[in-house]
Amino acid sequence: MPLQDQVEELVFLDNGRVLEQFDPATPRVPEASGRLRQLARQILPYDWVLRPYRRRRARQTAEALDDFRDYIYFSRNFSLPPVASIAVATLHDLSVYHYPQFHPRDRVNYLRDQISHSVERADCLVTDSEFIRSELLQLFSVPPRKAVHVPLGVDPSFRPRGEEDLAPCMMRYGLSAGRYFLSVGTVEPRKNLERLLQAYMSLDPTLRRSCPLVIVGAYGWASESLMTEIRRLQAAGEVKYLDYVSEEDLPFIYAGACALCYFSLYEGFGLPVLEAMSSGVPVLCSAASALPELCVDVGELVEPTDVSAMSQAMQRALEDREWCEQSALLGREHSNAYTWARTAQRLVTVFGDLG
Repeated sequence: MPLQDQVEELVFLDNGRVLEQFDPATPRVPEASGRLRQLARQILPYDWVLRPYRRRRARQTAEALDDFRDYIYFSRNFSLPPVASIAVATLHDLSVYHYPQFHPRDRVNYLRDQISHSVERADCLVTDSEFIRSELLQLFSVPPRKAVHVPLGVDPSFRPRGEEDLAPCMMRYGLSAGRYFLSVGTVEPRKNLERLLQAYMSLDPTLRRSCPLVIVGAYGWASESLMTEIRRLQAAGEVKYLDYVSEEDLPFIYAGACALCYFSLYEGFGLPVLEAMSSGVPVLCSAASALPELCVDVGELVEPTDVSAMSQAMQRALEDREWCEQSALLGREHSNAYTWARTAQRLVTVFGDLG
């Protein structure tokens, strides 16, 4: 954003404090939520305790911005404090309305509150995909001109890598380049990992032994039995669970995969799909929500509830080299259009129309 010619000045909001300087390479790491705080969120009355507390915090944030009324406030993630300036809010998805069972109760209450306020207050609403924009217009009485779709970008670090370049990372994680399926995402119900495991385990044992399933992603919630199964399969040598992987290693993990398996039940965009495409890796993708819009004719689209189709797609990725090479090539070309510079430019155009 600071590199865009139309931007005269940019200030940042960090935990209620306004900063004139901010280094995105060294962001402040949020403190992890302790077990006591997580438990409190589940048991405290939302209407009587949590909602008033969060609204008070939002008012305090707005007061901190009182001297910036002639600026445009840009919220990158659902929440919009009651600022006096022109305001733009980003809505990444609307899953708390369509699939509340995919989230903890507190998250559903909080995000519904935030989205409802943002829809009412914002001068413009930004969505990552046209799919979410369409859902937004269906769920709320929003004038079409008030909702715009601005795709996300992919970092240049996600690119094809040679064997020599991959070797240190492969050795560190005990992987063989080109000989593993990859799944990237938080371990939670929406990611459909239970069916992915079923699809993988239905492959011939010989194929599984030569090509393990690698799962990257921290534990989210409501997946205790799934984690038990993942650990069992890991002990049997069928699955490798890497948990959270650093931003430095992740591009190499992508580039070393034979295919990305991304069979989510619901996504507002699906950044791992772009990251895999940019890495020159074929994509096996869910034909649901925003993913077909992102995947177009590049990846293999399957219904996320069809375990047999998922398994067949994985087998194709192992056996059909011509398809893999063509998919990787088309994916690279397709992902070239998704850059963060383009995202910033489109956002600046949105801001300019409001100012």
